[in-house]
Amino acid sequence: MLVNFNTIPEESRIWIYAAEQKLTNEQESYILQSISDHIKNWEAHKVPLTAGVAILENHFIVVALDESKNLASGCSIDTLQKLIQHLEKDLSISLLNRLNIFCKIEDEILCIPSFKLESIAKYNTLFYDLTIQKKSELHSCLKPISEGWCASYL
Repeated sequence: MLVNFNTIPEESRIWIYAAEQKLTNEQESYILQSISDHIKNWEAHKVPLTAGVAILENHFIVVALDESKNLASGCSIDTLQKLIQHLEKDLSISLLNRLNIFCKIEDEILCIPSFKLESIAKYNTLFYDLTIQKKSELHSCLKPISEGWCASYL
């Protein structure tokens, strides 16, 4: 069941997919419509899942699942992953590359391959921690590299 992302509980589980380039308005509309259509019929073991979707800062697609109603199953998560893979192909974009690190440098979001991080960023450079798992953590996902999992790349 599709619900408004802003009304879904803060404890909701999230999945974040990051676009290497800033998404256009057309891409965002297509992505939101595709994922919304999927969520309307999203189920785990024939039980409807309550979820919402948002795109943050023109880069980050966030799907939030209200686990207080029903939990996702492996198969239901797989259907979401397959949808994201189809979106990548349809739009010729990358959304699943976990070797990228998204940093905020001079008020711009830059997608930096992990092997290049050392030549571009410093310990106090802000990065988006996309490993977070709860909607409530979205408020604190932008943090210095020194406080994140990617500090070892510097």
